[in-house]
Amino acid sequence: MPSILQYATQEVPAGTGSLPLSLTQGVEINLTSIWLTATSTTNQLTFWGNIGWSIQLLNQAVTPQLTFRIRQNGFSSSNPILFQITDSELFPGNMGFITQTTFNTSFIHTQIPDPTTIGVAVPYYLTVSYFGLGNVAISGPVNLTGQVLG
Repeated sequence: MPSILQYATQEVPAGTGSLPLSLTQGVEINLTSIWLTATSTTNQLTFWGNIGWSIQLLNQAVTPQLTFRIRQNGFSSSNPILFQITDSELFPGNMGFITQTTFNTSFIHTQIPDPTTIGVAVPYYLTVSYFGLGNVAISGPVNLTGQVLG
């Protein structure tokens, strides 16, 4: 059975820091980051994430689509994507009310480390981008956890 060689976590509770954070369509932003160091090519990297998000429902159809990514070494579009997951919701128009609705997206991802990063502390970034109709915000909590198994 593998042992936990390293563990890192970052959590931003709802209502703290910059949360809620309004999203701009087509702009990828950094939510949080952790650092991990693999010591062998036989190690496994495991990531968990949990992101609370919300949408303002108006009297119109809304179809938000959020893409959450784990990027290595930075959070720009030029940095490698290790993992991504997309979450979306469809709300028909003419609902006759204005309210805020909250959702939660969670994931688990496991992979072997890049051989060129063995013995190097590597930053991993949790990012989000948004496409679709509606006013979307990251409401929290936001959590990224990782571990190195060996």
